[in-house]
Amino acid sequence: MQMFEPSQDDAAGLSDPFADVAAQARATGGFFHDLGHHAVAHLPIGAPRLVLSFDNLASRREAGSRFPWGHAALAAMGWDVLGIMVRRPDWFREAALWDLMDSLRDEGFFARYGAVATYGASMGGYGAAVFAPMAPGCTVLAFAPQSTLNPALAPFETRYRYGRGLGDWDDPRSDAAEAIRAAGRAYVAADPLVPEDACHLRRLDGANVLRLEMPGLGHKMPPALRKMNILKPLVAAALSGDLDAARFHSLYRARRQSVPWLVSMLERARQKGHVALALRAAEREYAARPHWRLRAQRNALRTAAADQ
Repeated sequence: MQMFEPSQDDAAGLSDPFADVAAQARATGGFFHDLGHHAVAHLPIGAPRLVLSFDNLASRREAGSRFPWGHAALAAMGWDVLGIMVRRPDWFREAALWDLMDSLRDEGFFARYGAVATYGASMGGYGAAVFAPMAPGCTVLAFAPQSTLNPALAPFETRYRYGRGLGDWDDPRSDAAEAIRAAGRAYVAADPLVPEDACHLRRLDGANVLRLEMPGLGHKMPPALRKMNILKPLVAAALSGDLDAARFHSLYRARRQSVPWLVSMLERARQKGHVALALRAAEREYAARPHWRLRAQRNALRTAAADQ
Protein backbone atom coordinates (compact mmCIF):
# COMPACT_ATOMS: atom_id res chain seq x y z
CA MET A 1 0.00 0.00 0.00
CA GLN A 2 1.29 3.44 -0.89
CA MET A 3 1.75 5.30 2.37
CA PHE A 4 1.24 8.85 1.15
CA GLU A 5 -0.42 10.42 -1.82
CA PRO A 6 -0.22 14.20 -2.32
CA SER A 7 -3.51 16.02 -2.63
CA GLN A 8 -4.66 17.94 -5.69
CA ASP A 9 -4.12 21.13 -3.70
CA ASP A 10 -0.49 20.14 -3.05
CA ALA A 11 0.07 19.52 -6.73
CA ALA A 12 -1.30 22.94 -7.58
CA GLY A 13 0.85 24.61 -4.92
CA LEU A 14 -2.21 25.65 -2.92
CA SER A 15 -2.75 25.53 0.81
CA ASP A 16 -3.92 22.07 1.87
CA PRO A 17 -5.85 21.70 5.15
CA PHE A 18 -4.62 18.10 5.36
CA ALA A 19 -0.89 18.85 4.98
CA ASP A 20 -0.20 18.72 8.72
CA VAL A 21 -2.12 15.52 9.35
CA ALA A 22 -0.37 13.90 6.38
CA ALA A 23 3.01 14.90 7.81
CA GLN A 24 2.10 13.56 11.26
CA ALA A 25 0.88 10.30 9.78
CA ARG A 26 4.21 9.79 8.00
CA ALA A 27 6.22 10.81 11.06
CA THR A 28 4.45 8.34 13.34
CA GLY A 29 4.59 5.38 10.96
CA GLY A 30 1.01 5.68 9.82
CA PHE A 31 -0.34 6.50 6.39
CA PHE A 32 -2.36 9.14 4.59
CA HIS A 33 -4.49 8.91 1.47
CA ASP A 34 -6.15 11.82 -0.28
CA LEU A 35 -8.98 10.34 -2.31
CA GLY A 36 -10.43 13.51 -3.74
CA HIS A 37 -13.63 13.86 -1.74
CA HIS A 38 -12.16 12.23 1.37
CA ALA A 39 -8.86 11.98 3.20
CA VAL A 40 -7.92 9.00 5.36
CA ALA A 41 -5.20 9.31 7.98
CA HIS A 42 -3.77 6.61 10.25
CA LEU A 43 -2.24 8.21 13.35
CA PRO A 44 -0.73 5.48 15.53
CA ILE A 45 0.57 5.95 19.07
CA GLY A 46 1.52 2.29 19.51
CA ALA A 47 -1.82 1.40 21.11
CA PRO A 48 -3.29 -2.11 20.89
CA ARG A 49 -6.67 -0.73 19.88
CA LEU A 50 -7.96 1.35 16.99
CA VAL A 51 -10.84 3.79 16.64
CA LEU A 52 -12.25 4.86 13.27
CA SER A 53 -13.27 8.50 13.58
CA PHE A 54 -15.71 9.97 11.06
CA ASP A 55 -16.16 13.65 10.24
CA ASN A 56 -19.49 15.43 10.56
CA LEU A 57 -20.85 18.40 8.63
CA ALA A 58 -19.17 20.90 10.94
CA SER A 59 -15.74 19.34 10.36
CA ARG A 60 -15.42 20.60 6.81
CA ARG A 61 -16.06 24.18 7.98
CA GLU A 62 -13.05 24.17 10.29
CA ALA A 63 -10.44 26.80 9.47
CA GLY A 64 -6.76 25.92 9.21
CA SER A 65 -5.28 22.46 9.58
CA ARG A 66 -7.70 19.57 9.86
CA PHE A 67 -7.26 16.44 11.92
CA PRO A 68 -9.65 13.54 12.49
CA TRP A 69 -12.70 14.38 14.56
CA GLY A 70 -11.89 14.06 18.26
CA HIS A 71 -8.34 12.94 17.50
CA ALA A 72 -6.60 14.58 20.47
CA ALA A 73 -9.09 13.24 23.01
CA LEU A 74 -9.09 9.77 21.47
CA ALA A 75 -5.30 9.58 21.52
CA ALA A 76 -5.30 10.72 25.15
CA MET A 77 -7.68 7.83 25.91
CA GLY A 78 -5.11 5.41 24.48
CA TRP A 79 -6.40 4.74 20.96
CA ASP A 80 -4.68 4.65 17.61
CA VAL A 81 -6.84 6.67 15.24
CA LEU A 82 -7.92 6.07 11.67
CA GLY A 83 -9.59 9.32 10.64
CA ILE A 84 -12.01 9.47 7.73
CA MET A 85 -12.25 13.17 6.82
CA VAL A 86 -14.47 14.79 4.25
CA ARG A 87 -14.11 17.45 1.58
CA ARG A 88 -17.80 17.25 0.64
CA PRO A 89 -20.90 16.17 2.61
CA ASP A 90 -21.66 12.94 0.74
CA TRP A 91 -22.12 10.63 3.74
CA PHE A 92 -18.98 8.69 2.76
CA ARG A 93 -20.50 7.40 -0.46
CA GLU A 94 -17.34 7.88 -2.57
CA ALA A 95 -16.41 4.62 -4.31
CA ALA A 96 -12.67 5.27 -3.82
CA LEU A 97 -13.17 5.43 -0.06
CA TRP A 98 -14.94 2.08 0.00
CA ASP A 99 -12.24 0.56 -2.18
CA LEU A 100 -9.57 1.75 0.25
CA MET A 101 -11.44 0.47 3.30
CA ASP A 102 -12.01 -2.88 1.58
CA SER A 103 -8.28 -3.06 0.86
CA LEU A 104 -7.38 -2.30 4.47
CA ARG A 105 -9.76 -5.01 5.65
CA ASP A 106 -8.49 -7.57 3.15
CA GLU A 107 -4.86 -6.82 4.05
CA GLY A 108 -5.65 -7.55 7.70
CA PHE A 109 -5.14 -3.97 8.89
CA PHE A 110 -8.10 -3.99 11.29
CA ALA A 111 -7.38 -7.55 12.44
CA ARG A 112 -3.97 -6.44 13.75
CA TYR A 113 -5.69 -4.67 16.63
CA GLY A 114 -7.04 -6.36 19.71
CA ALA A 115 -10.06 -4.06 19.70
CA VAL A 116 -11.63 -1.81 17.06
CA ALA A 117 -14.25 0.89 17.61
CA THR A 118 -16.01 3.39 15.35
CA TYR A 119 -17.08 6.87 16.40
CA GLY A 120 -19.01 9.78 14.90
CA ALA A 121 -21.91 12.21 15.17
CA SER A 122 -24.73 12.91 12.70
CA MET A 123 -23.18 12.21 9.26
CA GLY A 124 -20.19 10.81 11.15
CA GLY A 125 -22.53 8.66 13.23
CA TYR A 126 -23.85 7.21 9.98
CA GLY A 127 -20.25 6.49 8.98
CA ALA A 128 -19.52 4.82 12.31
CA ALA A 129 -22.47 2.48 11.83
CA VAL A 130 -22.24 1.79 8.10
CA PHE A 131 -18.54 0.84 8.21
CA ALA A 132 -18.97 -1.61 11.12
CA PRO A 133 -18.66 -4.64 8.77
CA MET A 134 -15.05 -3.66 8.04
CA ALA A 135 -14.22 -4.97 11.53
CA PRO A 136 -16.88 -7.50 12.57
CA GLY A 137 -17.36 -7.51 16.33
CA CYS A 138 -16.26 -3.89 16.69
CA THR A 139 -17.83 -1.37 19.06
CA VAL A 140 -19.88 1.48 17.54
CA LEU A 141 -20.60 4.83 19.18
CA ALA A 142 -22.90 7.00 17.05
CA PHE A 143 -24.43 10.27 18.18
CA ALA A 144 -27.64 11.32 16.38
CA PRO A 145 -26.81 9.22 13.31
CA GLN A 146 -28.77 8.85 10.12
CA SER A 147 -29.48 5.25 9.20
CA THR A 148 -29.65 6.07 5.47
CA LEU A 149 -30.67 8.87 3.14
CA ASN A 150 -32.45 6.46 0.82
CA PRO A 151 -35.97 7.94 0.51
CA ALA A 152 -37.47 4.49 0.08
CA LEU A 153 -36.13 3.40 3.47
CA ALA A 154 -36.19 6.73 5.30
CA PRO A 155 -38.96 8.88 3.79
CA PHE A 156 -39.07 10.85 7.05
CA GLU A 157 -35.57 12.27 6.46
CA THR A 158 -35.91 15.56 4.60
CA ARG A 159 -33.04 17.55 6.16
CA TYR A 160 -30.16 16.52 3.86
CA ARG A 161 -31.39 16.63 0.29
CA TYR A 162 -27.95 17.55 -1.02
CA GLY A 163 -26.46 14.43 0.58
CA ARG A 164 -29.20 12.32 -0.94
CA GLY A 165 -28.08 13.49 -4.37
CA LEU A 166 -24.47 12.34 -3.83
CA GLY A 167 -23.54 8.70 -4.18
CA ASP A 168 -25.55 5.55 -4.75
CA TRP A 169 -28.18 5.14 -2.03
CA ASP A 170 -29.49 1.96 -3.65
CA ASP A 171 -26.16 0.29 -2.88
CA PRO A 172 -26.89 -2.54 -0.40
CA ARG A 173 -23.97 -1.30 1.71
CA SER A 174 -25.54 2.14 2.18
CA ASP A 175 -28.03 1.09 4.86
CA ALA A 176 -26.50 1.50 8.32
CA ALA A 177 -29.45 -0.36 9.86
CA GLU A 178 -28.15 -3.50 8.17
CA ALA A 179 -24.46 -2.75 8.63
CA ILE A 180 -24.67 -2.13 12.38
CA ARG A 181 -25.56 -5.78 12.90
CA ALA A 182 -21.88 -6.59 12.33
CA ALA A 183 -20.91 -4.75 15.51
CA GLY A 184 -20.31 -6.65 18.69
CA ARG A 185 -21.73 -3.75 20.67
CA ALA A 186 -23.35 -0.58 19.35
CA TYR A 187 -24.27 2.53 21.31
CA VAL A 188 -26.71 4.75 19.41
CA ALA A 189 -27.48 8.07 21.07
CA ALA A 190 -30.29 10.40 20.00
CA ASP A 191 -32.78 12.94 21.27
CA PRO A 192 -36.18 11.23 20.84
CA LEU A 193 -37.80 14.68 20.71
CA VAL A 194 -36.11 15.34 17.36
CA PRO A 195 -38.55 13.52 15.04
CA GLU A 196 -36.09 12.50 12.31
CA ASP A 197 -33.47 11.34 14.82
CA ALA A 198 -36.10 9.31 16.67
CA CYS A 199 -37.07 7.57 13.43
CA HIS A 200 -33.45 6.71 12.64
CA LEU A 201 -33.01 5.46 16.20
CA ARG A 202 -35.89 3.02 15.68
CA ARG A 203 -34.28 1.72 12.48
CA LEU A 204 -30.88 1.26 14.12
CA ASP A 205 -32.00 -1.57 16.32
CA GLY A 206 -30.90 -5.05 17.28
CA ALA A 207 -29.83 -7.25 20.14
CA ASN A 208 -26.34 -5.71 20.00
CA VAL A 209 -27.63 -2.11 20.21
CA LEU A 210 -27.98 -0.07 23.40
CA ARG A 211 -30.07 3.02 22.81
CA LEU A 212 -28.91 6.10 24.68
CA GLU A 213 -31.96 8.36 24.65
CA MET A 214 -31.23 11.95 25.70
CA PRO A 215 -34.38 14.06 25.44
CA GLY A 216 -33.79 17.79 25.30
CA LEU A 217 -30.25 17.72 23.92
CA GLY A 218 -31.23 18.30 20.31
CA HIS A 219 -29.30 17.06 17.30
CA LYS A 220 -25.88 18.47 18.23
CA MET A 221 -25.27 16.15 21.12
CA PRO A 222 -21.48 16.12 21.71
CA PRO A 223 -21.25 19.90 22.41
CA ALA A 224 -24.13 19.64 24.88
CA LEU A 225 -22.50 16.68 26.64
CA ARG A 226 -19.18 18.53 26.70
CA LYS A 227 -20.82 21.42 28.54
CA MET A 228 -22.08 18.92 31.11
CA ASN A 229 -18.51 17.56 31.51
CA ILE A 230 -19.65 14.04 30.70
CA LEU A 231 -18.64 13.67 27.04
CA LYS A 232 -15.19 12.23 27.75
CA PRO A 233 -16.24 9.67 30.38
CA LEU A 234 -19.20 8.58 28.27
CA VAL A 235 -17.07 8.20 25.13
CA ALA A 236 -14.29 6.40 27.01
CA ALA A 237 -16.71 3.88 28.52
CA ALA A 238 -18.63 3.34 25.28
CA LEU A 239 -15.64 2.88 22.99
CA SER A 240 -14.21 0.35 25.43
CA GLY A 241 -17.54 -1.49 25.45
CA ASP A 242 -17.93 -0.92 29.18
CA LEU A 243 -20.97 1.36 29.11
CA ASP A 244 -24.21 -0.13 30.32
CA ALA A 245 -27.62 1.39 31.00
CA ALA A 246 -26.91 1.98 34.69
CA ARG A 247 -23.62 3.75 34.00
CA PHE A 248 -25.22 5.84 31.27
CA HIS A 249 -28.08 7.02 33.48
CA SER A 250 -25.64 7.80 36.27
CA LEU A 251 -23.62 10.02 33.95
CA TYR A 252 -26.65 11.59 32.34
CA ARG A 253 -27.97 12.85 35.66
CA ALA A 254 -25.52 15.73 35.12
CA ARG A 255 -28.10 17.24 32.75
CA ARG A 256 -29.93 18.58 35.78
CA GLN A 257 -27.05 21.01 36.30
CA SER A 258 -26.88 22.03 32.65
CA VAL A 259 -28.37 25.44 31.84
CA PRO A 260 -28.98 24.65 28.13
CA TRP A 261 -30.82 21.45 29.06
CA LEU A 262 -32.87 23.23 31.74
CA VAL A 263 -33.81 26.02 29.34
CA SER A 264 -34.85 23.47 26.70
CA MET A 265 -36.93 21.56 29.27
CA LEU A 266 -38.67 24.74 30.47
CA GLU A 267 -39.36 25.88 26.90
CA ARG A 268 -40.94 22.53 26.02
CA ALA A 269 -43.12 22.71 29.14
CA ARG A 270 -44.23 26.25 28.26
CA GLN A 271 -45.08 25.27 24.68
CA LYS A 272 -47.16 22.36 25.96
CA GLY A 273 -49.12 24.66 28.28
CA HIS A 274 -47.64 23.45 31.58
CA VAL A 275 -47.03 27.05 32.58
CA ALA A 276 -47.60 26.90 36.34
CA LEU A 277 -45.44 23.81 36.78
CA ALA A 278 -42.68 25.20 34.57
CA LEU A 279 -42.74 28.56 36.35
CA ARG A 280 -42.21 26.92 39.74
CA ALA A 281 -39.27 24.99 38.28
CA ALA A 282 -37.86 28.12 36.65
CA GLU A 283 -38.05 30.11 39.89
CA ARG A 284 -36.29 27.31 41.76
CA GLU A 285 -33.55 26.83 39.16
CA TYR A 286 -32.90 30.55 38.73
CA ALA A 287 -32.56 30.97 42.50
CA ALA A 288 -29.97 28.17 42.51
CA ARG A 289 -28.02 29.42 39.46
CA PRO A 290 -28.86 32.99 38.34
CA HIS A 291 -28.00 32.54 34.67
CA TRP A 292 -29.39 35.05 32.17
CA ARG A 293 -30.95 32.33 30.03
CA LEU A 294 -32.84 30.95 33.02
CA ARG A 295 -33.93 34.48 33.90
CA ALA A 296 -35.25 34.99 30.37
CA GLN A 297 -37.17 31.74 30.52
CA ARG A 298 -38.55 32.58 33.95
CA ASN A 299 -39.72 35.98 32.70
CA ALA A 300 -41.36 34.39 29.66
CA LEU A 301 -43.18 31.99 31.93
CA ARG A 302 -44.29 34.81 34.22
CA THR A 303 -45.75 36.60 31.21
CA ALA A 304 -47.48 33.43 30.04
CA ALA A 305 -48.93 32.87 33.52
CA ALA A 306 -50.23 36.46 33.66
CA ASP A 307 -51.92 36.01 30.29
CA GLN A 308 -53.78 32.89 31.34
